[in-house]
Amino acid sequence: MDWNLLWNGGSSLGSLEIFLRVTILYFSLLMMTRLMGPRQVGIVSAFNFITHAGMAHVATSRMVNPESSLVAALIIIAAAYSLSLLLSWLDFKFPVWVGTSPKTLVMNGQILQENLKKVHMTIGDLLAQLRLKKAHHLSEVATAVLEPMGELSVIKTPESSPVTRKMMKLPEQPSGSGAVLIYDGKIDQDHLNTLGLKKSWLEDEIFKKGYSIKQILLATIEPSGNIHVSVRAT
Repeated sequence: MDWNLLWNGGSSLGSLEIFLRVTILYFSLLMMTRLMGPRQVGIVSAFNFITHAGMAHVATSRMVNPESSLVAALIIIAAAYSLSLLLSWLDFKFPVWVGTSPKTLVMNGQILQENLKKVHMTIGDLLAQLRLKKAHHLSEVATAVLEPMGELSVIKTPESSPVTRKMMKLPEQPSGSGAVLIYDGKIDQDHLNTLGLKKSWLEDEIFKKGYSIKQILLATIEPSGNIHVSVRAT
C-alpha cells in the first residue's frame, strides 16, 4: 500500500489503491450532496445541475485515470459545493438579486406577450404546456405561471371546476383541443378549410369582439363553437 500513490496518483497504482480512490471519491460526492440538502426529484436549478454534472465528471476522470491527483479532485469538489451552498444562501437572503422570480404568462385567458418573450417561450410551447396540465382552452385558464424551476403552474377559472356534465345530468358536449384560427395576426387558412369555415366569417366574428385580425395574438375555436381571442401587446 503506497499512500503517496493513493493521494497523488501514478502509473503503477495497485488494485487496492484504485479501490480506495473510488471509495473516497464516491463518499465525498455523497457527503457533499447530503450537505446540499434535500432536492425534490426533477426540480434542480441550472447552477445545481452544472455543479452536480461537473463534479461527477471530475470524480469519474480521477477514477479512470490513475495518474491524476486525488487531493486535487477532493479540493475541486469541496470548492464547487461550497460555492453552490453560498449561492443558495444568497438566494435565500436576496432572492430578487440572485434567484429567478416566477413569470405570469396567462392572466384571465389572455397571453402576456411581454412575459412570454422574457422567458423565451413560443406560443406553441405555451399551449403544449397548458395541454399537459389538462387546460385545452385559454378561456379555462385564470392564471398560468412559469415557476423558477421551469414548471408551469395553472389555475383554472371557477367555471372550469371538475364537475362533469354526467353528474349534473346534462347532455354531453364534444371535447378536444381548440383549433388555432389566428396566430400572431395571421389567419391559419388550412385550419379554416379543414373546419369548413370562411375567412369573411372569421373576420366578422373578430370584428364583433371589437378587434381586427392584426390585433389578435392568438384566436382558437373551441368544440362548443366559441371563439377565444388573446390580444397582442400594444
